[in-house]
Amino acid sequence: MRHAFIGLCLFTAACSGQPLSPTSPSGVAGLGAQTQASGGAPIEVTFTKWSTGAAIGTGIPTHTGVAGRDVPGTFAGTVLTRDVFDNGTINQLEALYEVAADDPAHSFVAHIEGKQNNETQEAVFNGTIIEGWLLGAQVHVTYDRIAPCPAFGQAVCFTGVIRVMPGSAD
Repeated sequence: MRHAFIGLCLFTAACSGQPLSPTSPSGVAGLGAQTQASGGAPIEVTFTKWSTGAAIGTGIPTHTGVAGRDVPGTFAGTVLTRDVFDNGTINQLEALYEVAADDPAHSFVAHIEGKQNNETQEAVFNGTIIEGWLLGAQVHVTYDRIAPCPAFGQAVCFTGVIRVMPGSAD
């Protein structure tokens, strides 16, 4: 499953005015690629993403971007389902987010679900790491829509944070 999502999405905090070069990892070194979550402070992965089109045959968008802060690297992912509420303002979304860290031992895939509010241009998701580093840990994802996004030459991008709670694994 992991290979199906590599190259679909990448993320960072550059559109929010933060530097394009992510900061180095803080307190996350030395853990193996399939390490179970065991405790500690939340790990924050900043991201900026933008649309690269639609998944073949679905009309559901895919994204690309860069990742930063505690886990610099790239991010790959795709929307699995999208249901628009009758009011047209709220989208219920399910997605896979994959962080391909500069240090491969810190790479992970998270399955997330939540809502995007098209009026406020904000989104909130919760989920679980299903593969890789900190397997089983809970994640909380927030992002905002940014337009324009000149740092990446895009009309629209989304910038946010993935918070990984290491002590939350089963």
